[in-house]
Amino acid sequence: MKVLRLVLPTLLLLGTPAMAVEFKGQNIDGQKLPARAYYYATGGLYKVQVSFHNKRATIYFDDGNQTTIQLNQQVITDSNNIEGFGKIGQYLVSSTFSLGLVYDNNWLGSSDSQLQQSNALDGLWKISLE
Repeated sequence: MKVLRLVLPTLLLLGTPAMAVEFKGQNIDGQKLPARAYYYATGGLYKVQVSFHNKRATIYFDDGNQTTIQLNQQVITDSNNIEGFGKIGQYLVSSTFSLGLVYDNNWLGSSDSQLQQSNALDGLWKISLE
C-alpha cells in the first residue's frame, strides 16, 4: 500500500504534459513583463504588467486590480498580438470554468424583454509586450 502511495503520484506527474507559454523558444511562465492590454469590450488601452502560466495570462493593472484570461495560443509568435478571453470580474476555476460577477446596471428589475444583447467582442483582450 505504501508503494502505491509513492508510485501513483509519480506516474500522474510523468503523464501530465508540461504546458508552458513559449516566446522565441523560451519558457516565459511566471515572469512579470511590461505590456499594453487592449480590452475590446470598452475600447480601453491599459499600461499593465502581465505574467503567463500554462495557457493563461494574468494582467496586473496600476491600481492593484488584476484579471486572468485564457490565451488563444500557447506559443507566442508575435509579441504585439497575444489574444485571449476573460471578462473583468471573472476568476478561472479550471481551463474550462470560471466564476464571477457580471456587472450590469439594469440587472435588478429587468424583464426578459429588457435584457441587453452582449457584444461579440466582450471578454476579448489583445496584449502587446513592451
